Order: sequence, then structure tokens, then C-alpha cells
Amino acid sequence: MWKLFMPVGSDRDHPAVNVFGPNGEDVSTVKFPATVVFVGGYDPLKDWQRRYCEGLKRAGKEARVVEYENAIHTFYAYPEVPESDRFVEEVRNFIRDPIGFCSADQQ
Repeated sequence: MWKLFMPVGSDRDHPAVNVFGPNGEDVSTVKFPATVVFVGGYDPLKDWQRRYCEGLKRAGKEARVVEYENAIHTFYAYPEVPESDRFVEEVRNFIRDPIGFCSADQQ
């Protein structure tokens, strides 16, 4: 499905898909806000999401992954999913103190 969003002939190393891949640009000088990446344990994209967060950290950015072991992709869109309440609380905490939230040793 990702190919639908890419220029013809592109692969998964295109910088729009793989920001920190071999064709990505150096973002260390780009002003970035603190970033939190929420990942469902059953999300087929979880490895890409983790790599994105690690790339931000290597570039000197404040970033944190919060993983919900038993959740699916976009679990937060379904209020009946048990992890949704925790997600809302985590987002609230991040908004209140983005740097502190990303620096917290809760990963």
C-alpha cells in the first residue's frame, strides 16, 4: 500500500517513507519538537515506528516510544479498546510536559 504514495519506481528507502534510511537527509540541524510515537504490539508497522524514533534520538531530538503490547494499529481510534484510556492519559502527560515525558525512563 505504501507504494501508492510514492513516486513511480521508488522503494522503501525513499526518504518520504524511510526518513533515516540511506537516502534520508541529516535532520540534526532541523528544529524539531519533542516527539512521542505510540506503537501497538500487533501493529505491522511497529518496527518502522521504532526505527523512526531511534533515528530522531540519534539526531539529537527528544523522542520516546510508548508501546501498548496488546494493541493493534490505530487502537486509539476505538474507545472500547482497553488501552485507549491509558493512551489518552499518556497524550495528556506529553502535552503538559513534552521534554519531561520524552526524558522519562518509562520505555
